Amino acid sequence: MESNTFFLQRAAARGADWHVSYPALCMASSTETVDERRKQIVVATADDSHIRMVFFSSLGAILDFHASWDELDDATRGWLAFTIRWNRWWVPDVAALAVIERHAHAPTDVRIANGVANFDPADTSSLRRYLDAIEVHYRRDEAISRILFPIEGTFARQSRPHAP
Repeated sequence: MESNTFFLQRAAARGADWHVSYPALCMASSTETVDERRKQIVVATADDSHIRMVFFSSLGAILDFHASWDELDDATRGWLAFTIRWNRWWVPDVAALAVIERHAHAPTDVRIANGVANFDPADTSSLRRYLDAIEVHYRRDEAISRILFPIEGTFARQSRPHAP
């Protein structure tokens, strides 16, 4: 599939510091009961010049993609249309959603992170604060919080054979 070549060339794999900062987001796309069904999570922001997307894949990768709208050729826009259709998208506000819809398509499964101010897509510090807000949302999910914050002694009891 040639349409994802540009994405693969431009996406930066984020390391352990991001995995440690966003464990609930990392788990959200691989936990069966979260958000009705498994979907890769895409946290995006956009303005009239650029789009920035952070992908939390079901395989555990965190990929950070940033490009100008002008850089996206027809093949890349085809890949973007597929991504918009099959993933769960988070955007900071309706303005960012409108920009994505104007330059590509409206996501079919979108959540708006109310209370997050729109920011320059190139600003990684602001992006991290935005990701922090979405991380809090997923930490509140019972299926994820049970795994991330087990009740003390739960694993010890589960790993020992039951006494007769």
